[in-house]
Amino acid sequence: MQSRTWIPAFVGGLPTKISNLIAKIENHRLFARVPRKLIRPGLAILFLLILGSAIYFPVTTLTSKNTATVTQALQTAVVRQGDLIIYASGTGTLIAQNQVDLAFATGGQVKDIKVAVGDQVKAGDLLAEVNDTDAQIKLTQAKRSLMELTSPAAIASAQEAIAAAQTSLDSANNHLAYLISPEVFHWELEVKKAQQAVDEAKTAADAAPSNTDLQKKLKDAQAYLDFANDKLKGSKDFYKHNYLPNNFTVFDRASGTKYVAAPTDSEILQARAAVTQAEATLQEANYLYATLTGGDVPADATGSGLTDLETAKLNLESAQSTLDGTHIVSPINGTVMAIDTSVGDTVGSSTTVMTVADLSQPTLDVYLDESDWNHVKVGYEADVTFDILPDKKFTGKVIRVDPGLTNQSNTSVVHAVVTLDNIADPFNLPLGTSAAVDVIGGQAQNAVLVPVEALHPAGDQYTVFVVENGKLKLRVVQVGIQDQTFAEIKSGLKPGEVVSTGVTQTSNSQSQAATP
Repeated sequence: MQSRTWIPAFVGGLPTKISNLIAKIENHRLFARVPRKLIRPGLAILFLLILGSAIYFPVTTLTSKNTATVTQALQTAVVRQGDLIIYASGTGTLIAQNQVDLAFATGGQVKDIKVAVGDQVKAGDLLAEVNDTDAQIKLTQAKRSLMELTSPAAIASAQEAIAAAQTSLDSANNHLAYLISPEVFHWELEVKKAQQAVDEAKTAADAAPSNTDLQKKLKDAQAYLDFANDKLKGSKDFYKHNYLPNNFTVFDRASGTKYVAAPTDSEILQARAAVTQAEATLQEANYLYATLTGGDVPADATGSGLTDLETAKLNLESAQSTLDGTHIVSPINGTVMAIDTSVGDTVGSSTTVMTVADLSQPTLDVYLDESDWNHVKVGYEADVTFDILPDKKFTGKVIRVDPGLTNQSNTSVVHAVVTLDNIADPFNLPLGTSAAVDVIGGQAQNAVLVPVEALHPAGDQYTVFVVENGKLKLRVVQVGIQDQTFAEIKSGLKPGEVVSTGVTQTSNSQSQAATP
């Protein structure tokens, strides 16, 4: 019995349909210039490419889906209540809060050292001295010079100088008045005084424009100035036509004629200069007398006598300073830390002789990483543990923070100064002792805390996703201090609530490959 294979009708007619399709393509006008022997192979290649793509992409997609399954897991955290403390940790060295290196201001041979290393001294105590013989002599001479300039005889001489200066001024004024006429001399002085009165009245009136009294005073002063100028003008006319002919007419015996020998401009200028000089001399004499008798003297006062007096006073102060410089006096209460010279040594004015330090308030130089800049401020509390006392913790407070970073071992660091709080037990650690210092940059007691991963910045605020009934709801929160792990929530969350801290993705690989 012969078996037969059933072939679907559309498959049985497929070769005929393909052959007709190829014939149409060959006869199409688009391929008129293409050799027929190339058309059929090209169509065969195109058919194979289409068939391969139809098989490859579905199989590849199916294989990829079967070999890797991606799952997502929501991470959450429970809002809790607790304490949060932010520390800025660094290293410190015990120093004296106040330490001074002392030297003689006046060099010389050391005569006496009155203290030893370790002695307790008070401010004002005499610590050492050099030979002061020369300094004493200079001080005595300076005192004598000043006494001579301020003695009763010197005061009498100053009074005589005032009288002589007044006489010289009167003579100079009389001579000038003779040359320009008494009337012109008088009205020149009046114009000068009137102009000064106008200037003063104008300054006062400008400062208070609504003050009618000051405005009237200015108007009156201006009116008198105009009057004085008119009188001066009339006096000059009288001088020219009357005063000169009446007082300076000269008879020439040789020619028998008369002429007016008027004062020259140079003569009048010299006379005015003589008046100015006489006025200055009188003023300087008055300054000196006022100084000697305790009167008021302006800061810009001048005069040779005044200069000599001031020089004598400065010489006395210098001599006293030189004598004081032969002694070293402690400027602070403290402990003598070092003595660098001995009796009999010759020292200069810049040679350190001894060091005194105030050890009453233990203090540390502290260096911290520059990233802690915002966590170190004056007034912040600190915990201190000394290397040689590892089991004892001290507390302190930041009293100074340098405004700029400091270079320490080629690294930029924050430099601060910390003082320890009241020490109950005797504190006798040596200067230079190292310590670990934790500055408390911020702390929140019994605060609402969440992991920092739950926070999402939103402009100048923060938001969190709260899990409610299996769904995420966005909520705005107010954040306080935070470290690298937790953040303080001041408002917006309550302890016990659940927040999202992110989503974790995991992949499960399968070895089974899909087959077409």
